[in-house]
Amino acid sequence: MVFDFDGTLSEGEMIVELATEVGHRSQISEITERGMRGEISFGESLNLRTGLLKGLSEKDAGKVYQNTYLRPGMGELLENLKEKNIKIAIITGGFVEGVERALENSDTSVDWIVANDLMVEKGHLTGEVRGEFMHKSKREALDKICAMGKISIEEVVAIGDGANDIPMLERAGFSIGFRPKGIVKQYCDVVVDTVGELRELLTEKNIL
Repeated sequence: MVFDFDGTLSEGEMIVELATEVGHRSQISEITERGMRGEISFGESLNLRTGLLKGLSEKDAGKVYQNTYLRPGMGELLENLKEKNIKIAIITGGFVEGVERALENSDTSVDWIVANDLMVEKGHLTGEVRGEFMHKSKREALDKICAMGKISIEEVVAIGDGANDIPMLERAGFSIGFRPKGIVKQYCDVVVDTVGELRELLTEKNIL
């Protein structure tokens, strides 16, 4: 199973919380929504948003990461999937440190995390980002994971909510939209609105 992070595994958007620390929450929220609706490319959206984080101290960014959590019930769901020997990946345009902290906060873990890193110089964010999604899509990341894990794409269940999730939702054997935005719905086999509904669906599909 492959999950998006922001808006799917987690309720909020990590980059919006980081932007709050530098007084750019509204600007970044607007850019994020445009990207999630597919009005601008994910790469353009990411560069515009991370540029607004320039100057944020590494210490203050760390505080945001420490307060990043999974949705209530998601940690338990991940643990239940692991008990069924299901491999789990997180593919996100968000940031490694925040994803790792959220998993720690819920006492769980996954097999693969594909995410970005915010660049730091002299204790402050430079506004630059490095990672898998600067020039690649989530489809390519998913294909790479399947190759490493020797997993058939038909066996993959993908869960996401935004436009940048479409490539992996199209690619996966079964796709689930978690409160999907705009055009994303048409790329989902099923749509759910809560963790409870997701659990029920996975139970019906004999995954849980």
